[in-house]
Amino acid sequence: MNKNKEKGFALILSIVLLIVMSLMGGSLIVISSGDHQSNNSSDQYQQTFYVAETGLIEGEKWILDNYLGHWMNSMPSDRSVLGDIPGDPGPLSDYNVRKDLWDDKKTEYDQEKEGGYFRHTFSRGPALNDTTVNRSDSRCLASFKNLDTDDDGNIKVVGTGKLPIQKSFLEIVGPLLCNDPYSECAAASAGASKFKTDGENVIINEGDTKSRQKFVMSEFNFLKRFAYEYFIINIGGAAFRDDGSSIATNTSNVDTQGTAYKIYSCGIFYGVGNAGELHNGDVEILIPLENVVVMPT
Repeated sequence: MNKNKEKGFALILSIVLLIVMSLMGGSLIVISSGDHQSNNSSDQYQQTFYVAETGLIEGEKWILDNYLGHWMNSMPSDRSVLGDIPGDPGPLSDYNVRKDLWDDKKTEYDQEKEGGYFRHTFSRGPALNDTTVNRSDSRCLASFKNLDTDDDGNIKVVGTGKLPIQKSFLEIVGPLLCNDPYSECAAASAGASKFKTDGENVIINEGDTKSRQKFVMSEFNFLKRFAYEYFIINIGGAAFRDDGSSIATNTSNVDTQGTAYKIYSCGIFYGVGNAGELHNGDVEILIPLENVVVMPT
């Protein structure tokens, strides 16, 4: 009698175990997929952070170049250097003196060009807050809440209208991946042969040439989605420690007055773009950073 009641129990137990194992397997797949997605997202945040740090470095270079003279490959116009010609005799006389000095400097530039480039030393010096921008002009500007703004949300930054500036991160790392000129290599129609995948420039050592080319192209397209934006504000005088001398025993450094600049930078990760586009313009990740640099006056 008991044996008859147990008929079919093994089948039912097998089905139950199969369902349980299937649920467990499905759960593991979902958890694994979530972990993988989380790792990818974490990597993208980390890479965007590094791009933001690149913006800080570029801002520091901009400040240093402003003191030494920015590198240029074409002669700036008289108006961009001297401004408009004054109408009054007094200012006009000062203008003419500066114009003579500027003409001599242009001749000096032509003689001192290195590879077609020269430092624009005529206008070098500390950078002033001479440019007005609005917080709504970019996502990066809107990301910093500690900016000194007026009632309309306007901010004074340095750069004579050239800042803020946003650049593709690919402009920095792209040339390292290209055999041909970067502009050709970055074109949407660029073939895989334009990327460095063999010889001394092997990017990945495993697989055949075709797979290496595919890998490099994939990374190249991924890098197109990263950009950095930076702007700089002159925040006034600040003291810093500099090499010097003193009558005090064992003292080799002195306090020196300088000019402090705050560099604001954003690392930006955009969505995937269509063919021929760097990205689709939609910001997926934005990481703001800031730093203070003090330059001697």
